[in-house]
Amino acid sequence: MDNPDELLATMKAEVVVMDSQDEARANTKLVLARHYLAEAVRDYSVPPPIFDDCVVSVAVDLYNAKNAQLGVMNVTDGQMEPFRVSTDPLRSAWPKLNAAGIPVGGFSIR
Repeated sequence: MDNPDELLATMKAEVVVMDSQDEARANTKLVLARHYLAEAVRDYSVPPPIFDDCVVSVAVDLYNAKNAQLGVMNVTDGQMEPFRVSTDPLRSAWPKLNAAGIPVGGFSIR
């Protein structure tokens, strides 16, 4: 984890606010996202651009979970109401993987 992940710049573009001090935490979330996804897709062949896109999506969700006190996130600009954050760390990856023809996720049968 000492080396910066190549997807960090992409992740930073997806996160609303990230300062340079949070880069280590962001890299940790990228590593975790890769591990979660590798276990989820196991024997399926996922094209690298799709896998990377899913890694970023999952890492952003994991990173933003810090802002979801008690599982509820509230955006303070007044434009968004509080909403419950999913406990599924791969929530944002399932539809992308399914769209790519990889039958994984909540209701898939392996």
